[in-house]
Amino acid sequence: MNALREAAATAALRIADELADPFAVARALPVHRRHTLGEGLAGTALLHARLARAVPGAAARARAHWRLAAEALGPARPDGVYRGPGGLAASLLAGTGQQSRVDVPGEAVRDAVRWLSARTEAIAGLPWPGPAPGPGTCPRTVYDVMSGLSGTGRVLLAAHGAGLAAEAAPGLAVAQSTLTRMILGGTPDRPGWWQPPGQLPGPAPVHHEGASVTGMAHGIAGPLALLSLAETTGPPVPGRRAAVRAAADWLVAVQENASWPPRAGTGVGAGRRDAWCYGAPGIARALALASTALGDPQYARPADRALTALAGRPGTTWDTDGPGLCHGSAGVLVCALRAGHRSLAESAARLTLRLAAERPDLGFLGGAAGTALALAQYAGLLPQSSPVPWDCLLLAV
Repeated sequence: MNALREAAATAALRIADELADPFAVARALPVHRRHTLGEGLAGTALLHARLARAVPGAAARARAHWRLAAEALGPARPDGVYRGPGGLAASLLAGTGQQSRVDVPGEAVRDAVRWLSARTEAIAGLPWPGPAPGPGTCPRTVYDVMSGLSGTGRVLLAAHGAGLAAEAAPGLAVAQSTLTRMILGGTPDRPGWWQPPGQLPGPAPVHHEGASVTGMAHGIAGPLALLSLAETTGPPVPGRRAAVRAAADWLVAVQENASWPPRAGTGVGAGRRDAWCYGAPGIARALALASTALGDPQYARPADRALTALAGRPGTTWDTDGPGLCHGSAGVLVCALRAGHRSLAESAARLTLRLAAERPDLGFLGGAAGTALALAQYAGLLPQSSPVPWDCLLLAV
């Protein structure tokens, strides 16, 4: 193990030790966030679960964090895979594959997948404004990764391939058919995922005509990644292949200088251009998955061009924020690792290590738990293969 990987391993294990006590994690968070995957105990549980083969006692830590997350769930409303029961379901599915059956009750994961499948059907059934499906009629919260079908659908696709096909199938089918309908429902002027001003994410100024979001977390890259992965490994869905090509073609068309505007079609930008959530790493990953799904290298080339351009700049100049997965350098690291882009991974690992020395927040998306998982993966502390990769929650794989 070289010095950089050794430093990454040391930092990941240090962070895991700092997050060992679930009650300390809970006390550091507002009550309504304690259970969550994005910020709370479901995320710290996942960290410990994935380290179970490398760290003695990590499996027991994971069980304790899951137990307290379930207690903290209380009356939390249903949502996607980062808040509410869906976050705990996703954490259980992504975490239990690294442990023996005695660590979690036999039906817990199966019940979690059933719940998530039903929740996905409910999300898909939310009303679309307007008389018929078309541009701007599918709300962002229905299709995005954080609260919508791209996130729940990806977890169900993983469950489908991990021996839980019967439980996952209803929700997985409706997620794909809804996203396919959205993508193919556009016009020459507006793609199917175009959003009116009131639906756009982020605090930046909003163009009066609305915009189309490009990125992984809230834009078309999320649906594209899910449908591309399903095209490769999932059951058939009518129109899916055409939807993958349509979304990939659009992303290629709006690429600017080896990167992408967070919002396209209006000249209004918002979001971190170099981060997983809105920027080039997540979008490039979605295009690479589309290239594999379609067997067409024309989509891999702009993806590689974007990552190479990012690697050619010092990490200190990146439009990222902190060491986290969502807005920060750890998200760049995960995408670089999945792309096999060594120089970008090294740059992202160095920046993440430097920033992680300053005490980050606790959670999976923006805090220490996600940072530690990315560093542990870079260091080789996590199993090389898993039926449910932890970074499927980011649609990186």
